[in-house]
Amino acid sequence: HDCHIIINRFYEEKCQELQQRCVQQADQKRKKIHQLKLKTNELIREQEATHEDISLLKATIDDIKRDVNQYEENGILVDVHPLIINQNLVYIEELTSHELDISTLSSPYRTIDCSNTYWPVLASNNQVLLLDQYPNLCLFNKELILLKQSPWKYDRIPDMCWSSTLNSFIIITDKNGVFLINENLTSIECIQTIEKKKWLSCTCSDASLFLTTNESGSAIFQFNLLSSFHFIKQWKSPQTCKNDEHIHNIAYNNETLALIIRHKYNEPIRIELRSSSTLDQLWSLLLDTTRKIGQRVYRVCLLKYDEWLVIDYTTSYLLHISKYGKVKARRSYKPTVHNAVLFGSNILATRTTNCLSLYRI
Repeated sequence: HDCHIIINRFYEEKCQELQQRCVQQADQKRKKIHQLKLKTNELIREQEATHEDISLLKATIDDIKRDVNQYEENGILVDVHPLIINQNLVYIEELTSHELDISTLSSPYRTIDCSNTYWPVLASNNQVLLLDQYPNLCLFNKELILLKQSPWKYDRIPDMCWSSTLNSFIIITDKNGVFLINENLTSIECIQTIEKKKWLSCTCSDASLFLTTNESGSAIFQFNLLSSFHFIKQWKSPQTCKNDEHIHNIAYNNETLALIIRHKYNEPIRIELRSSSTLDQLWSLLLDTTRKIGQRVYRVCLLKYDEWLVIDYTTSYLLHISKYGKVKARRSYKPTVHNAVLFGSNILATRTTNCLSLYRI
């Protein structure tokens, strides 16, 4: 319906433009004829017409006659280009049996260069993808066309997420606090009701913002999205994790929170699914990987059908976790993936040190 309205509006605008050109042409002819009449009347009144004046009048009359004949014969040139429909503008998802298998992930349909040597963060809604491309924030569409970029003058960004309730992105920083950024990057606002801490990860439900701290025995803070980010509650160790453990990443889905937890020393990392209201554990899964000091954080992203993707950069594997806490598939990925996010309902965006890629899933 909207397409018909846009096409009809475009047609009407061009008709008005054509009519305006016709009026302009007629006005020009009227001005020439009026000037010719004035000149003729002046010569008649003064009775001093020379052969040169008569020749000039005749030439002017011939010019007007030629313009009129040409206009009647050819009209105004209207160059109409054919409307070429790009078949890739509309993607219709194939009918599936609600099964997703990351191990059979095909080649990306779009890839661009983008480098970030420390925090390769990204976030998305159904329409745009936000990247930290220091020293700018960049917005891309589903064809990885750069829509807009805006300078980022604050410190590094450990994580970012999208709030559908506020229709805005939320960005956390190491030292400068938490920021609310609208979808067009035209407004960047520091959230004054959230104190400045060493935040590491963030995620949103419809009503709350959840933040984790970058420290051993990580805490989880909950803030109200519907009342100017007022503080709701704080969960501390040992309810969040042990005193010698660290929450690397947090992600919300359907009244649950997925947590990536690692030990201070070289012990296996695990993913846990908790209740978002009580933080009670629903399931826990040890991953066959350990973290060494100085390495990047592990990340988790939501997939379709309430399933999860764990990004294991130490072994260059993507781990596909079922909604019941079982490993469904492992996929080796080169170069190493550092982050991933679901872009809309059927696109997986992955980010390596130097590239951003989009996959149909």
